[in-house]
Amino acid sequence: MIPARKFLLGERLVWQLIDRSLRKYFDCIYFRMRGEYTDEQRATLPMIICANHFSWWDGYVVALVQRLIKVDGYLMMEEKQLRRYFFFAWAGCFSVDRQNPRSALQSLKYAAKLLKERPGRMVCLFPQGEIFPNDRRPLVFYNGATYLARLINPVLYYPMAIRIEYLAEQRPALFISLGEPILINSEQTKERDFLQSCTKRLEESLTAELDQLRAEVLAGDYSEFKTVIQGKASTNRIFDTLLFRKQIDRQ
Repeated sequence: MIPARKFLLGERLVWQLIDRSLRKYFDCIYFRMRGEYTDEQRATLPMIICANHFSWWDGYVVALVQRLIKVDGYLMMEEKQLRRYFFFAWAGCFSVDRQNPRSALQSLKYAAKLLKERPGRMVCLFPQGEIFPNDRRPLVFYNGATYLARLINPVLYYPMAIRIEYLAEQRPALFISLGEPILINSEQTKERDFLQSCTKRLEESLTAELDQLRAEVLAGDYSEFKTVIQGKASTNRIFDTLLFRKQIDRQ
């Protein structure tokens, strides 16, 4: 297993790469957090984010979110990818080999150790295990996320829905919706069918978040979202500006 090797300069270098790429390839990035994460929760409850895994950009999204919500974030990443792009370990990525059960368990124990070491930490998982189209249903999760709750509890799980959509610009828009948290306590983890029932609950919560996000994007309703990154001007926007034309409403 490859551990995270965070250090300040490394984090800054990786973030510069991520920020530049996001601004270059997206017209606009929208974010909302529907559930609270209070100072008291930050001091006492570890955070685990379960996100849909549908694109190459998903790890970049996690890096952006941890900055927006001001947490010390870590991301479980496929081992072959982390070996290839080793510098992501500088920003908090650690590896998992899902084809090797012993190695996968080691990664979960490492994630639990990270969360126990210091308050205000977050670990993000993509429990689908591999990339699937955004609208494929049903979502099917590995039970690693719920097994992690057995290792460290109580814990707050947040479903995070990610969607990329082309609107009225040359470049697509990126939408990130962090849903209402689910509190898992120690009593729940002792239930006989905990792994199965909790995994299903996480599948349902992320499915609901994804479906709601899709409906809002299709309806052009972004009222709950904040624009957190405005990308570089696209060709049509530059052209309209030069000709003093009113730009088309993206919605």
